[in-house]
Amino acid sequence: MMKRILNVGVVGLGRIGRNHLQELSSFPDMFKIVAGADNAPDRLNELCPKELENAAKYTSLDEMLKHPGLDMVTIGTRHPDHVPMAIKVLKAGKIAVVEKPTATSTAEFDAMLAVAAKHPHRLFLRHNRRFEAPFIKVRELMASGLIGEVQYIKLYRSVGYCRRNDWMTMPEYHGGLLTNWGPHLIDQALQLLEAPVKDLWADVRHVISIGAGDDLFKIILKGENGRVADIEVSGANALPGREMEIIGSRGTIIYENNKLSARYLDPCVKLKKLKPHPENPPLAYGNFDEQLYFINSEFELPRISQTVLWKYLYDEAVNGVPSPIKLEEGREVVRITEEAFKFSGK
Repeated sequence: MMKRILNVGVVGLGRIGRNHLQELSSFPDMFKIVAGADNAPDRLNELCPKELENAAKYTSLDEMLKHPGLDMVTIGTRHPDHVPMAIKVLKAGKIAVVEKPTATSTAEFDAMLAVAAKHPHRLFLRHNRRFEAPFIKVRELMASGLIGEVQYIKLYRSVGYCRRNDWMTMPEYHGGLLTNWGPHLIDQALQLLEAPVKDLWADVRHVISIGAGDDLFKIILKGENGRVADIEVSGANALPGREMEIIGSRGTIIYENNKLSARYLDPCVKLKKLKPHPENPPLAYGNFDEQLYFINSEFELPRISQTVLWKYLYDEAVNGVPSPIKLEEGREVVRITEEAFKFSGK
């Protein structure tokens, strides 16, 4: 029995759309790129991606939706277009894959959900950073109990010190780092919290970019289980720090410079039941009633690529196997983003 191959069209042939094309082309047994659409003539001609050499080219999504045998459309256009285009694709009976931000508000996301409810297994969210190798390994180590009860989660990204000046810095297009990088780390943070969000604090600001959109933000989320996630993304930091830091009751996991490592108490070490005492402490800092022994380890990252997202998508669309990225999880990412803007008065 032959495996079904989905005929795919990509709308928006900029950097993100080209990522879609490159990734899809690595799964020829699942997807065939049959069409591309962009309203910029140069991207259909001299700047046309090589993956579209033998594909049909259109100047609009409406035209591309008429392509014979089209099964699926991935949306890599400007942020305000994502939901209107997804709704149009769904109503045309096609599979819609929405790039982040998957919506510019919860109201907009809910409007998309209402349409998706009439077209089961046809709406997918491209939260591809869910499948980063360090993130996968960190979740595994947390679940193993290696560092005890997880207390604090720090997720950080820097895009360098960059006075960016394209549309992605313009609020009228919902530009800025919170809508660009924010969904990736918010999605990761929600997974690592492993509990609904109880409290939120945020600071979203513009520092150096040419457009008025934000280029530095910090969001702190507290889960109902007491865990705290600290998310920071900067386009104005010339000396960036660690990308991940997980603090537990028995140690810490860090990811920096492409290395995942941990320092944790030897599992054989049982913490004594001690009482504080009111006498003056020794002149040196610390607790002299016990000696703690730590293990320093470096971990090999799993052989996984973010492109595995497309396999999960195919499995649900064709075989009915639920994708690990749930629509309600995507909505929560949009809600947290929206709340962060509100908290900061944006």
